[in-house]
Amino acid sequence: MLEEQAAPAPLAAPAEAAMPKKATPLRTVLKFARRKPLGAIGFGLVFLLAAMTVGTPKAEFGSPSLPDRPFGFELGSSWLARYGEEDKFYDVSGRLNRLASPSGDHWFGTDNNGRDTYARIIVGARRSLFVGVWALVVATLVGTTIGVISGYFGKWVDTIVQRFMDALQSFPPLVALILIISINPLSSGDKSSLLVTAVILGLVGIPSVQRITRGVVLATREQQYVEAGRVIGATDLRIMLFYIVPNIMASIIVIFSTGIGVVILAEAALSFIVPEKVPGGTSWGNMLADANSRLGEKPYPGLFSAGAIALAVLAFNLAGDALRDVLDPRLRLQ
Repeated sequence: MLEEQAAPAPLAAPAEAAMPKKATPLRTVLKFARRKPLGAIGFGLVFLLAAMTVGTPKAEFGSPSLPDRPFGFELGSSWLARYGEEDKFYDVSGRLNRLASPSGDHWFGTDNNGRDTYARIIVGARRSLFVGVWALVVATLVGTTIGVISGYFGKWVDTIVQRFMDALQSFPPLVALILIISINPLSSGDKSSLLVTAVILGLVGIPSVQRITRGVVLATREQQYVEAGRVIGATDLRIMLFYIVPNIMASIIVIFSTGIGVVILAEAALSFIVPEKVPGGTSWGNMLADANSRLGEKPYPGLFSAGAIALAVLAFNLAGDALRDVLDPRLRLQ
């Protein structure tokens, strides 16, 4: 009888219906590395650059000063530096060990003054990174503000702002940097004026940042959620702060990350071209300028300083491109 037949056993849930595995930080990193191998390499180099700047914090506080007090507290010598940046070394005969080749004692060799090149590369990393961060903070804050206002209001406001920015961008950036630093009375050559140099680098980058931000805002202001904000009576300031800025943060983050590499290159170029106008201290540009006349005979100091600049710029460019691909929803759908 049909009624006496046993009820069919319940079907097992398909494997696809199983709960997805919880995303752990390690699994997220591995997934990112598989999808964006170049971006993973870029982030690895950025973390290495950041590690080169880490030192033991000291209980000394004050106004920010680059490179050793970037956030108001003093940083000690880098943990990765084997020697002091100004330590001089001598050979067995007692003479200064100048332009020595790489060895177990001096991994990158020594410079013309007998100083360890590896230690100076490590010390120069702190200067390059923190100058880049401070410059991009200035450029991003000011440039984003100008770009949002110009793109949101449009019409005559946009016309006036963009013509002014076009006039600023008509000057070659490097020439403008040299001109501003040359006439700046605060750039006297001590370490405290390095912060002023970072601010100047940021000011020169404002036109480029605002132009990119303006382009994103022009598209964002036409979205339906912005129209909804206008319908409910939100003020222009509220719409810009709570409707537009949060939705362009991905572009701002990418601008910040890629811009650091540009500033590192610009600071090195200034130290190479006009070292007398740039605050003193160990920098990759100064090291390259010192080694320039001896590249044919003893290339190691110049090669390692130039390689550090190239790797730093490459790292931030690769990391910025990967961030753009990850944060942009249009690219995620491709």
